[in-house]
Amino acid sequence: MTEKHSAPLYMMHQGQNLTIVEIHGGYGFVNRMKEMGFIPGEKIELISSGHPGPVMIKIKGSKIAIGHGMAHKIIVI
Repeated sequence: MTEKHSAPLYMMHQGQNLTIVEIHGGYGFVNRMKEMGFIPGEKIELISSGHPGPVMIKIKGSKIAIGHGMAHKIIVI
């Protein structure tokens, strides 16, 4: 049995299917992320890890680009 550990989104690899565990940040940032669909338990796919450029994510059938700062605050498993 393999044990999974949570880590910031920016540390994950392209093509991985992940689950959001939590969002770190202030009230405004967390609410903004929730409005885009980033809520704990939501499944996402990391399309591009953003080296260089933005981090590309597929969430709820949509592709979204976020910056590295945002990717540091999204904890996934």
